[in-house]
Amino acid sequence: MSLFEELKRRNVFKVALLYLVAAWLILQVADVLFEALELPASWLRLVLALLILGLPLAIIFSWVFEMTPEGLKRERDLDRTAGTVTKSKRINLLIAVLLVLAIAVVAVDRMLPEEPDAEDVIADTPQSAGTTDPAALAAAKFAPPPDRSIAVLPFVNMSGDPENEYFADGLSEEILNFLAGVPGLQVTARTSSFQFKGKNADVREVGETLNAAHVLEGSVRRSGDQARITAQLIRASDGYHLWSETYDRTMEDTFEVQTDIAESVSRALGVVLDDQQRKRMQTAGVRDVEAFIAFQKGQAKFWQAHSHEIDMPTMAEAADWFTEAIRLEPRFASAYFMRSDYHAHSATLFGVQDADRQLAYNAYISDLEAASANVSSADERALIEVDRTMASDNWRTLPERFDAALESRSCAEGVWIELAPPFGIADKSLAYMKAMIECDPLNFYYYYSAGMSALWAGRMDEAIELAHRGLDIAPDDAFLEAGLVLALLAQQRIDEARERAASRDLWNRELKLALVDAAAGDLERARARAAEVIAQSGPWLKMYHTLQLTAVTGQREAANEAAAWFDRLPMGPMMLIGVINECMCGAPFDLEATPVLKQRLDEAGLAWPPATIIDYPAMRR
Repeated sequence: MSLFEELKRRNVFKVALLYLVAAWLILQVADVLFEALELPASWLRLVLALLILGLPLAIIFSWVFEMTPEGLKRERDLDRTAGTVTKSKRINLLIAVLLVLAIAVVAVDRMLPEEPDAEDVIADTPQSAGTTDPAALAAAKFAPPPDRSIAVLPFVNMSGDPENEYFADGLSEEILNFLAGVPGLQVTARTSSFQFKGKNADVREVGETLNAAHVLEGSVRRSGDQARITAQLIRASDGYHLWSETYDRTMEDTFEVQTDIAESVSRALGVVLDDQQRKRMQTAGVRDVEAFIAFQKGQAKFWQAHSHEIDMPTMAEAADWFTEAIRLEPRFASAYFMRSDYHAHSATLFGVQDADRQLAYNAYISDLEAASANVSSADERALIEVDRTMASDNWRTLPERFDAALESRSCAEGVWIELAPPFGIADKSLAYMKAMIECDPLNFYYYYSAGMSALWAGRMDEAIELAHRGLDIAPDDAFLEAGLVLALLAQQRIDEARERAASRDLWNRELKLALVDAAAGDLERARARAAEVIAQSGPWLKMYHTLQLTAVTGQREAANEAAAWFDRLPMGPMMLIGVINECMCGAPFDLEATPVLKQRLDEAGLAWPPATIIDYPAMRR
């Protein structure tokens, strides 16, 4: 008898087929089960390896042994009767059952709805309508992401206690900060990556949306002083797991876990750190767990307070949390920087006593100095130095500060860098804002700032396109709506601007309509709306609105009075540039009314008046 016939007689082929079908089913079950249990991907690879090793063993077993009614017997001891037929039928039945199960698994998988591609979502969504799930949208069409690019998703809180959300978020952000300090590694900014919080998104969608070649995700289970932290690095293009690890540590060991994860990810991406680079990366991290928990609580309050007009009581709560973070971690640069915003707003409120205003200004400058001294990268420091210079009483170095900050491509986030366009550097500002969009593609505010830069650069169509792209992400954002209205006014598309301004019931609706009326030359209605907007403005925006609206409605004396009020503030010249940046109406006041601003402009060698982007007829009289 030939070898083939002998293999067939001993059912070796059928046993091999049976084994392969059973192994496939085991892998499907293990994949679902291990994911539900948050087990490392290495466990699934271990199961696969064991199943592969088991195949030759199953074949050898089938050759040597046979199961009979009397038990397991060696093949050579069998009496060849109907028993062989019984064994063959038994195997046939098992194969049939397993094949039916396999077909059922495939059929169920095919019947489940597929996640739509980000491009399909955008194609099917009208620009004016937007979407309620911005993280599912590709914010822009990018070139293929760099091989050494990564998005850090917020780690999942597996602890049941909602308070541990802050710990999980803080851990994720600290790992992100560590990786941002790795040379040659492009890391998606927190604002975008954290929009996937609570969403079970496919890594391919995440990578495409965030323009990242890799995704780091994980989970945290905390019980008292103990924490289990699981992290896994995934290639976004195909979902392949490049690295994973589970850490069982005390809370005191969290910093070492962050360091190990960052270094392991760097190695997996082919980045080898020397001692100096490793030290620089580690300086970005916070060692005190309670400090970064306090910081997360502060951030939550901070963004809540910035939902539209500034909510100062909520800002005060945010500042208290940042103060607690600084108490625990005195070199916490980000906490100083974010707390400074509260002091900046306090120093520019309408109706504040001069002494309180000066104290707030001093605290603002002090926080900026501390942030600059403790920040971990030169690019971040360059951005903070723009703020420090604009808030100071000497602008001699301001052009150099703007140039240094606008050269940054590190994804570091600034604040007053958005005021660069009126100084004649709109094209460079637009390039910077576009680079920030690539770093942070779901941060709608960068689309607004980029659109404003495009208007100052005279690129009107591009400004409209940027506004629409931002509204695809944040359809209810009042700033983006205002930016779109300004872009339409710049092109003298008055009717379209009015229709757009009136179509959305947002907090700044009447402000936009007042600007449209002023651009249309309907002075009576524009002034009536302007008076209503000013009367209803809170203490943060009252003087902003007063200056802008009296200027565009031809009330020059009132505009000069408002400008003079700003000019007397410790941060007055910077605030005046902010009004000029948003008005885009040339000189909204006479420079003689603002002697301090005039001195600052002379120091910096900056020209006056600013360019006129939007033509308001009343300002020509």
